[in-house]
Formats: sequence, structure tokens, C-alpha cells
Amino acid sequence: MPELTLNRNDRRPVPMVCMYCGATATAKQEWRVVNHKPSKSGGGGGDLSVVPLGDDPISAAFGLLMLPFVLWELLKGIVSAIGAVVGFVTKPRSAAAPAPKPAAPVDPPTTLVAVTTCDRHRRFRDRFVWIGFVMAIGLVALWVWAIVVTRRVMGTENTDLAVTLVITAIFSTVLLPLALSIWYVFAGPVLVDRVTEKEVVLDRVRQPYFDATGTAPKE
Repeated sequence: MPELTLNRNDRRPVPMVCMYCGATATAKQEWRVVNHKPSKSGGGGGDLSVVPLGDDPISAAFGLLMLPFVLWELLKGIVSAIGAVVGFVTKPRSAAAPAPKPAAPVDPPTTLVAVTTCDRHRRFRDRFVWIGFVMAIGLVALWVWAIVVTRRVMGTENTDLAVTLVITAIFSTVLLPLALSIWYVFAGPVLVDRVTEKEVVLDRVRQPYFDATGTAPKE
């Protein structure tokens, strides 16, 4: 099914062409989709644990030689920290800084999505709801019929109709919803398929829309 890509920075008006048949659209459904920012990957190891020295004599000798340098660096760090605290306490207080200027408003990170339809396809989504409702009623009626017939012929030899109804009800309960789901996936209403940082991709836009608008679909 062809795909229609909507760019977040595209300010052009949406063409009033039906996305199902390519005819002149008479209705437009609009809403905004929040664009997803790319996730920051962790990259690189975060293991900062200290690797212990070995317990051999050579490692012990190196540790003993480095001990005076470690103590000297520790002493310099303590003196520097004391000097910083004293300087902060004795520093004269400066005048209060002016309030920062409010930041300029930025465009919201959203994309305006519009689905345009003609009068014939304005209620395109409703047909699947009605078909599902009728299918559910039909399955309930089939099961009721199968149960009534089965109870009526229970204990007799005339069970052919009851067995046929029960098998038909079982297969219908499995296959009819599956067929409706497959039909909805491949020939259902236009919907948002993917959302990135800069664009939104609409799926199930029919080829006549691209022919009428002169745009190339994204396969």
C-alpha cells in the first residue's frame, strides 16, 4: 500500500483530494501528532570500578613507592578546598542579576495530520464497525441455532444437522474475525504508520490520491 509522508516543516495547505478515490474532497479530519525525538544511545562502557592491584611483591613495591605522591596530592586537595571555602565566605555580595529575558516561542514539535475524504468515503471507517457488528450477531445466532438443534436431537440418530451446525459455528468463529482483520489491515482506513523527529507517514493512502495530486508515493 502506498505511503504519504508529511513533513513537520511543510507549511503548504493540504490538497482537498479524497485519499481513497482521488475525487474532490468535501471533508477534512485534522489532528496533531507529537514527533518522536531520536533516543540517545548509551555507547561505550560505563564500568569505572577500580581494578585492584595484585598481591605479588612487585605490585606491593609499586604501591609503596606511589604512597608519598598520593598523600601529597591528597594534602593539596584539602588545602585547595579550604581556600575555596574561605574565599566563598569572604567574597563581597554582588548586586542581584537582572531577570533573564523570556525565550522566544518555538514551533511545537508536532505535525499537522489531515485525512481528506469525499462524501462517499466520509464514513469509510464505519463500514468495518457495521460489518463486525453484523458478523457478531450472525455468530451468536449460529451458535444459538446449533445448540438448540443439538439439544433437540440429543439421544437420537438424526445428528447430521447438529454436527454440521456445530462444525460450521466453530470454523466461522475462527475464520470470520480473521478475515475481517486481514481486510482491515490491507484495505482499511488511512492511519498513522510511523512517526519520526521530522515527519509523519500515513499508510493506506490509495494510488488515485497520488495520481490526482501529482505526487510520488513512498512504497
